[in-house]
Amino acid sequence: MKLLTIENRVAKVRLNDAVTPWSADDLIADIERSYGQKAVAENMTVGTLQCSADEALETLEIEINSPGGSVLDGYRVYNSLMQMRGRGVEIIATVNTLAASMGSVILMAANKVRIVEGGRIMIHEASQAVVGDSAAHARAAKLLEEISEEIAGIYAKRTGGDHDEMRKLMKAETWMGAAEAMERKFADEIVQFDTPAKGMSILSKLFPGNDEALKIEAAIAENDSLRADLTTAHALIEELSGHAETITQLRAELAAEQEKAAEVTEKVEELETKVEELEEKTEVSEEKVSARAAELLASTGHPAPVALAGDNNEAPVSHLKAMASMTPTEAAEYFALHKAEILSDKNRYAV
Repeated sequence: MKLLTIENRVAKVRLNDAVTPWSADDLIADIERSYGQKAVAENMTVGTLQCSADEALETLEIEINSPGGSVLDGYRVYNSLMQMRGRGVEIIATVNTLAASMGSVILMAANKVRIVEGGRIMIHEASQAVVGDSAAHARAAKLLEEISEEIAGIYAKRTGGDHDEMRKLMKAETWMGAAEAMERKFADEIVQFDTPAKGMSILSKLFPGNDEALKIEAAIAENDSLRADLTTAHALIEELSGHAETITQLRAELAAEQEKAAEVTEKVEELETKVEELEEKTEVSEEKVSARAAELLASTGHPAPVALAGDNNEAPVSHLKAMASMTPTEAAEYFALHKAEILSDKNRYAV
């Protein structure tokens, strides 16, 4: 017997011997060391948690390879396992490779029984070597009958089979391979040690069919997925960083263009101001030209011209308006050139 490991709230023990007072003591001690007060007293740990309460252990796995042995010592181990079940600990037993006689009775304490391919379970009647008179043999026969009845009851309760049918199998000393053990409900699962699949994880190789190993594998797969997502996120951040540099450059170019536009706007405003100033000067010049034209007309003895409509309702011919846009010198030359027309009867007042 050997306490193999205690990890992830699962304890593993092994019965690889005949059932004797010594092997039973060792196995029960291993069971107690994995759970309850004794575990606390010896500072046992379950995974990263120190045993500090009866709930410290969830599962106890026991591997059995035993030809059987002492009925009473076998009962001690059986009852110890049943006590564990009563505390809420799941018992998983694996036959590797023989659970015979009292070894098969211990097997019946498990919530779940597994058997390897090529494994065997053997059940038979209780037996005892007796030395003495007929009374001693009679007492032994009575005791053996009672024990066989008890064991048949244990088999029937675990398998759901008929009590009398169990006694028949026991009297016939029945040996069951893995398939027959499954058929008669003495086992719940056949363990197959197949060649590991290509790419099989180290956890699956070390702990085939172990639920905790499967959970760890799932967590590792999830972690790998998160790492892949993180790598993708980093790549996206780097890509966005490149875009950020481009955006910064475009913003700088836009700011430069806006600065140029502001300069152009300022120049346009300056030009508009100059245009307004020129328009004001032009208006003043027109007034001066009009006044000068009036003076010239007055010097010839004619009154100030008044714009009249031309023939056929045509727009009046306004020489004064034409002269208003000229410089004084140009206006004098224009007047001299058009004097006859300006002073004619027809256009006398159409200046």
